[in-house]
Amino acid sequence: MSILSIVFIIIGIASALYSALILKNGTTFDYIFTAWFWIASVFFGIQSVTYFLSFHRSVTEYTDTIHDSYVPGLRGKVAVLVPIFNEEEEMVITNLVAIYSNAGEDSDIYVLDDSTRGDSAPIIDLCRKLGMKYIHRENRSGYKAGALNNVLKTLEVPYVAVIDIDQTPAPDFLRETTALLAKDPKIGFIQVPQVYSNTDSSILAEIAQAQQFIFYDILTEGKSVAGTLFSCGTNVVYNLDALKSVGYFDENNIVEDIATSVNMAINGWTGVYYNKKLVFGRAPVTMQGYINQQWRWMYGSLSLMPKIVKKILLSKKFSPKQKLDWFATSTWYIFGWFYLIFLLSPILEIVGIRVLTINNLLYLLAWLPYTILLMTTFTLSQVSKKAPLRFVFYNMAANLLIFPLSISTSISVLLKKSKPFTTARTGGNIPLYRFWPQFTILILLPLAAIYLILQHNTFSYITAFWAFFQFTLLMPVFWLNKTPRASSMDDPAFKNSM
Repeated sequence: MSILSIVFIIIGIASALYSALILKNGTTFDYIFTAWFWIASVFFGIQSVTYFLSFHRSVTEYTDTIHDSYVPGLRGKVAVLVPIFNEEEEMVITNLVAIYSNAGEDSDIYVLDDSTRGDSAPIIDLCRKLGMKYIHRENRSGYKAGALNNVLKTLEVPYVAVIDIDQTPAPDFLRETTALLAKDPKIGFIQVPQVYSNTDSSILAEIAQAQQFIFYDILTEGKSVAGTLFSCGTNVVYNLDALKSVGYFDENNIVEDIATSVNMAINGWTGVYYNKKLVFGRAPVTMQGYINQQWRWMYGSLSLMPKIVKKILLSKKFSPKQKLDWFATSTWYIFGWFYLIFLLSPILEIVGIRVLTINNLLYLLAWLPYTILLMTTFTLSQVSKKAPLRFVFYNMAANLLIFPLSISTSISVLLKKSKPFTTARTGGNIPLYRFWPQFTILILLPLAAIYLILQHNTFSYITAFWAFFQFTLLMPVFWLNKTPRASSMDDPAFKNSM
């Protein structure tokens, strides 16, 4: 179906070129808008192809790749690395106890505390009592990657697990993942999903979980089959030999997990995704925390684009399907530029700027099937994986809501302007004025829709519907910045059961 949508895009582009070059229609603004519009359509068309290929692999091939993989008792010594940076003391202590309780006898736990607040005495005391190794660095060189590498270079174990402090592993986590690693020495790492347990705290947390669903239940399964999987920074167990072969974690990128995975792929290692809920954690519950998380993922991923182009896309070692998948991965976070053109499309219609075409009917024949096909298959793919319908809505809305962040981050990457490392657990609500792009679009879309309806023609009616639809997707912006509720996972009864 996604291939068919590409056919409709080609029809639309051909019509636009004929209108501009042969019929000489339109103004300079129309040319710019039309080019931007169809580039955006091609971008989302390519992304949709990779998405549906991942979905197909997930449904038809994924289970075969992990069938009978778990062999009880087949494992080796594991070093469990738990990085910490200025975290809430109560959460740290609670989760360290849970990590210790579920790690098992063959594990050594290293608490890597890069905190700068100087109030770690209770954590140090807990580590001493439980026999966990506590390491504090004064120099935060390399941030999280630097803290991990500081210990990795001293280890002589076959496997290394990385668990963020807001994650709580189940007792089977290490046993089952190390069994997978032990069966195949070519596997560089085993990744399990991140499952958020605090989604009852806010709509924002539930949106984050919806995004995790589409990533971990569709995309990551497909990537595991294709050999394009990247590790996600936590809930992962590495083959230490694989890390050694690439010089340990990449300290030059703020997303050390993806950067290191790229280095592993270039050196012939592969990752396996084990889709079993073995670790439970916390979603960001404040808008600032969510933005911190998304910015880090965006900036780090886009910074990797030159390396991916040079070392993967131009390399003969990777298959065409792997190159397509890595291309989609490395370019995804420029989506804001292309969502913007779709948001502006109904608004610009008011001043007469529109997509060039031979006639409106041909434009609708190209654009409508493309849009309907994408949205229908996108919805059905998630529902078939047992996603609730609200998750489908949240996934449609999530990236639209943060389109300004995508634009500003991509500019920062071009200018090489980074900012200090922050976690998804830092920061609170943000000032409303920072939502000015979303609020501006929210005001203009219904005004444009009303104007279009008053034109009384089929083209305008359809464009007006598109305006109202996008208006609906942007509406959650009014709830994202609210103070979160207390989650049931923070109830004493829940904590005592951990």
